[in-house]
Amino acid sequence: MSRLSTTLRIGAPATAVFDLIADPSRTPEWQTLLAEMGDIAGRPGGVGSSFVGWYRVAGRRLAARFVVTAAERPSLFQLNGATTGGWTRWTTVIEAVGADACELTVELEYELPGEVVGSIVGLLTRSRVSNEFRRTYDALRRVAEAGQVESVDVQASMMDVPPAGGQLATS
Repeated sequence: MSRLSTTLRIGAPATAVFDLIADPSRTPEWQTLLAEMGDIAGRPGGVGSSFVGWYRVAGRRLAARFVVTAAERPSLFQLNGATTGGWTRWTTVIEAVGADACELTVELEYELPGEVVGSIVGLLTRSRVSNEFRRTYDALRRVAEAGQVESVDVQASMMDVPPAGGQLATS
């Protein structure tokens, strides 16, 4: 098993960053190894929701299926993923630092398929995954700080109830 972790500060509200991370349709905006998104099932950020992503690893296109295993908006988001011969667990803890900033602590545990790990390519792949992990979270920071995320109360919008102090738009 391999493990990577990072802590970073993002100049955006914790709820907005959580919503960005929890919405699989937004994943291509910030995950650098992601080649393509597949099927998405369930409410974004909801425990049990799932999606399929295709990643570029060791010159191969690897399909992975992810399931949300923990979600406590805005402070915790965890995904477990599986691919042929490998697995991954992403755990993100988000702590608000004032109203307009947050600190993320991200831990990635993973095991690549055996044929990748057992070769010289495996050594290069671990190095690339580590570099891409850093690039991914630099990209997340850029997207979040560019103001391209809005904090939306996902549960309220799913139930067609206005967020606290807000009104629903009608057309």
